[in-house]
Amino acid sequence: MSESEAATEQRCVTCGINVTGTNAATFGCPSCNHQLHRCPKCRKQSNPYDCPQCDFRGP
Repeated sequence: MSESEAATEQRCVTCGINVTGTNAATFGCPSCNHQLHRCPKCRKQSNPYDCPQCDFRGP
């Protein structure tokens, strides 16, 4: 994988799988607006997530 591919790779903030090119949700953290991605499975199961920038914890 090249550096540019690694830089644009999107990972689920909950489980860490690569969600690039999938039906993942992309949204800003409610606290700091840092861009987060969640895979459909984690969204459906309402798995908690932590923002890596500000430690906000969401459902």
